[in-house]
Amino acid sequence: MQDRELVAAIVAGDPEGIAEAHDRYAAPLYTYCRSMLPDSLSPAEAVADTFIIATVKLAGLRDPDQLSSWLHAVARNECLRQLGPGGAAGAAGGGAGSAPPGIPPEIAPPGDLRERVLQDCTDNTPTGRAHRASVTHRAGPFGRTGFPQPVVPSGPRWRHEVRRHPRVAAGVAAVAAAVVAAGITALLISGGPHPAHASTVALGGGGFAASSAPPDLPGGRSSPSGKPRPASGRASTPASTADDPTAGKSTSPGALRSSAPTRSPSPSPSPSPSPSPSPSPSSSPPPTPGTLRVSPRVLDLTAAAGKPASGTFLVTTVGGPVHFVIGSANAKVTVSPSGGSLRSGSWATITVTVQSKVAFNARITVDPGNLIVTVRFTLKA
Repeated sequence: MQDRELVAAIVAGDPEGIAEAHDRYAAPLYTYCRSMLPDSLSPAEAVADTFIIATVKLAGLRDPDQLSSWLHAVARNECLRQLGPGGAAGAAGGGAGSAPPGIPPEIAPPGDLRERVLQDCTDNTPTGRAHRASVTHRAGPFGRTGFPQPVVPSGPRWRHEVRRHPRVAAGVAAVAAAVVAAGITALLISGGPHPAHASTVALGGGGFAASSAPPDLPGGRSSPSGKPRPASGRASTPASTADDPTAGKSTSPGALRSSAPTRSPSPSPSPSPSPSPSPSPSSSPPPTPGTLRVSPRVLDLTAAAGKPASGTFLVTTVGGPVHFVIGSANAKVTVSPSGGSLRSGSWATITVTVQSKVAFNARITVDPGNLIVTVRFTLKA
């Protein structure tokens, strides 16, 4: 069966169509979900729910030849739903940009997955129908082309990475705590970044007054305010050291004498404080570039000699925005769109069209990351 025929069989509720769709796509879907989910979650459940959603939502798929891309888009959303609102990002596990070029080896799904999928998709008891309705409702809205609207990861990137790699995050937190503790210890040993100012204490009039302002400076300069500070509510009268041989010593309990030389400056008006410059708005750092993931990595296309055949694959961003470029050295292969920009957590559907009179294999390159999608074109008998 071609994908178009598979879609018609699944929409009609034919168990053979569901079984063949499982046999053809369960392994790549399971491999894809395993790459997105940590070990504590279930890729098999995401795959099973993908086929359940297919029995209800495939009727709205505008282009049935895009079955493979449609299944991967649904599976991606199911994985992000398992990760939850705070953990969907790094979601895409490991990032396609770090994967070596070529086709990754498929991981065989659990042996009981096929039986589970057939049971869930064909069970017409009230319990079975209710389960399918619940899974489909949770899948969320679908667009006009029949594809599911993507689940966008929420929250800052660091939260996703903590969820994805808790042990690494714990190690980083421990190192950061040690660095902070060492810095605090150094500050305490050195007495802090700013030495404490000594306070001037004046006794008199049965009480005392404390001032943190600096004393009169040598050379007749006064404190920044230009006015001597009163002690115990009474202004002290400046005295010349030439008239008073005991200058610099306290001669009465009610006043302090300055040890400054001979003359006292006349009070000058306090300088008005200069307005603080408004802090310039800090420019936000540019967003961290993301990486790309493509799925599926193999497109099998079939058509009569000289007739066009089309297929699609998904390009998904992970961890940040990406500007991507797609191309093929084979002139018989065209891709649309051949490039574009995607924000973090979004995806685009790439259409591949082939027209040839002979069978061939071709490679499509997706950058950044030098990701390879293999096109295998065969002639229809």
